[in-house]
Amino acid sequence: MRSVYTSGVLAGLTGQLFKPLGFTIVFCMMASFISAITIVPLCYSRFRPVERQHSPMGGVVRGLQSIYRKIVDKLLNKRALVMIISVLLLLASFGFASKLGFELMPSVDQGTISITAQMKPGIKVEEADKILKKLEGIVTSEEDLKSYMVSYGGQALSFSGGTNGTVTAYLKKDRKLTTDQVVNKWKKLMNQVPDCNVTVQSTSSVSDMSGGNKHDYEVILQSAQLDQLKQVSDQMVNELSARPEMIKVHSDLENAAPVIKVRVDPIQAAAEGVSPAAVGGMLNGMLSGVKAMTMDVNGQNVDVKVQYPDDTYNTLEKVEGVLVPNNLGGSVALTNIAKIGYEDSPTAINRKNKQYLVTITGSFTDAVKNKKEKAAAIKELDSKVTGKYLNDSVTRAKNSEDASMQEELGNLMKAILIATFLVFVVMAAQFESFKFSLMVMTTIPFSLIGSFGCLLAAGVAISMPSMLGFLMLIGTVVNSGILYVDTVNQYRASMDKRTALIEAGATRLRPILMTTLTTIVSMIPLALGIGSNTETMQGLALVNVGGLTASTILSMLMLPIYYSLMSGKIDKTQLPD
Repeated sequence: MRSVYTSGVLAGLTGQLFKPLGFTIVFCMMASFISAITIVPLCYSRFRPVERQHSPMGGVVRGLQSIYRKIVDKLLNKRALVMIISVLLLLASFGFASKLGFELMPSVDQGTISITAQMKPGIKVEEADKILKKLEGIVTSEEDLKSYMVSYGGQALSFSGGTNGTVTAYLKKDRKLTTDQVVNKWKKLMNQVPDCNVTVQSTSSVSDMSGGNKHDYEVILQSAQLDQLKQVSDQMVNELSARPEMIKVHSDLENAAPVIKVRVDPIQAAAEGVSPAAVGGMLNGMLSGVKAMTMDVNGQNVDVKVQYPDDTYNTLEKVEGVLVPNNLGGSVALTNIAKIGYEDSPTAINRKNKQYLVTITGSFTDAVKNKKEKAAAIKELDSKVTGKYLNDSVTRAKNSEDASMQEELGNLMKAILIATFLVFVVMAAQFESFKFSLMVMTTIPFSLIGSFGCLLAAGVAISMPSMLGFLMLIGTVVNSGILYVDTVNQYRASMDKRTALIEAGATRLRPILMTTLTTIVSMIPLALGIGSNTETMQGLALVNVGGLTASTILSMLMLPIYYSLMSGKIDKTQLPD
């Protein structure tokens, strides 16, 4: 139920966040296009503005045009080198991408921390209160704390069957430490609290809905054989607990609640004149009590239960001494017709698609200090510990967050591929040439090195907002290429090919810089995280800023070489196909 619920929430969350944004972008672009072909020409004809020939920026642009002519003229003589550099840059972009992490939605530092203490089943309220007071003491000692709330019992039931105590802490806005730093600090202190399994995580409006992994290390195993799955999980827990970098290692199939089990032999019971059902009913009444009557107390019905004192059957020996009446008017010792003893009893058994599931979790010690070391430790544990226990009958399962992340990111990847194809179709219709359309499409790979580089430099993982940034980038990075190629095609009617390649870029350098810089500058505040709760869309801005910067520079330098290679030997007076 938990996996299905979480996956459904994440899928709904995706649509709620990005569908309105998509409509907004489409309508804004349509409005901009209509304005460009109607209002702008009207204003130009009405006010007749005159451009200053000696403005400061005009001198800068003319200087850049002169430098551009010299660079492109030299690059046209080294086309093989430019092609090799293009391939190396593309490979470098994928190298950057391999170092980036993946997450469904970026976490937002809202200063809220959720602490969950999973208690042993059957723990007394007094003992739970002592544990929560220890956690409360750690929380109240934090100078950045604004307020907190503690709860235990009631609806605070865990999915593993035990009762959870929760502490929700709210930090000050002008705090000295970030929320993640406080989380790491409290983890080290709270993992030392005995008799409970404590998880500490920062929460936000997004993470609250999507759930997520609250533990440093988590492994989900699945098998059709429960006994084999429990044996493997016990072995993994023991091995992980013995490692110096791991503490608080648990599985949801471990002996959290051992119970006394009575297995009645039906043949022996029948020989003694006793039925197994009668034995079960009698033991239930002796240990749990029997309802005797119902009383009316102040207009409310209250059940009256008769039961033995608490210490009558509180040991295994006392249960073994129970005498069971038989059909002959006598009695028989319970041990003569049943086997009695302690047996393992997990607090919960989870199944999915006819497979039993076990979740093994643990926390890292101070030896693992940052995200890089954490990623390396997880990789080592997966290969050296988890990997050797996997076989044909015991396999590793994915948690709901990973499955939802792959599904949603996969859907966005399909959207990106469809958008790329549609952009190609539009350009093919405009240029009436496959090769020129393909040439302009090379600006898209150029943008990847800038996008991945910015994400890596800022330490931002690939997420749904950044994937949406790639989707937006496809339609913007080709603009410079379209403008350049179209200008070259026009100039070749009156110039030789080499001159047209150089002059087209120099002539169109100003409008290309203006359109690119206005887009980049508008996204810089969001890329820098300026403003409240901008972390969610920071990846989108970084992708566009880095992608537009890299694609504009590289396309202006490399498109002339690509054009000279793909256009073939065409007379300077001949128009392209």
